[in-house]
Amino acid sequence: MTRSVICMALLPLFAGVAQAAPQPCDSVSLCNAAGTAAYQAGRYDDAAEAFERQLRRAEQQDSDSLAARELALNNLVVTSLRLGQPGQARAWLSLALADGMQGAATRNNLRSVAAVVDYPKLAASLEGRYLRYAGAAVWSSLDISRQADGSYRASFSPLRAGGKVEEYGPAAIGNLQGTLQGDKAYFQLTAAQLPKGCSVALLHEGLDIQVLEVIDPSCQAYGGSGISVAGGYLKVSAEPQQQMP
Repeated sequence: MTRSVICMALLPLFAGVAQAAPQPCDSVSLCNAAGTAAYQAGRYDDAAEAFERQLRRAEQQDSDSLAARELALNNLVVTSLRLGQPGQARAWLSLALADGMQGAATRNNLRSVAAVVDYPKLAASLEGRYLRYAGAAVWSSLDISRQADGSYRASFSPLRAGGKVEEYGPAAIGNLQGTLQGDKAYFQLTAAQLPKGCSVALLHEGLDIQVLEVIDPSCQAYGGSGISVAGGYLKVSAEPQQQMP
């Protein structure tokens, strides 16, 4: 496996690779090479796509998976910084930290992300965009917006990645929207899609949010099989993503 992980700038892997065309990749090392080539050529969107494929293949490995995932995650951290997406870089880095990864690139990127994320702006309001990892390099999202009357509206877009996300997209997609009732740190979601006896509660701690919900087949009717909005959400932006009408 190619071990030339990028820290703040990718190191050359092969002579003349920077001008190469995008390469299909079927393994961790090939995706690392394809992403590195795209990164060095300034094609950061292509690099991110290749590194996401690298992470999926690393997650499927039985041996040396921790090192392979750490390499892929750090590639994604640096590429997100190049794309001007510090919140997304924070999200990728959080996965590495949650798994106890402590390599040199992770330590370096910890400093890099801390230097560019505007933490006071993220912490100034409940409003913003939050992500929860769904596996296979895809993310469920939660967008919270402030309404004219001062209340907050939440829009959940939960995903279940499945095994064929590259070919067909997520295996299941949900959508749950409603008004948040509460104050300070604790909120309840009031949503038409939630039948009687079902509930969704949010705890806003620091920057991030923990979500609890009643788990019952009738309560998750807002999405496909295996869908749930429960879990931890990491704040990545102080502005929510605009929702389609």
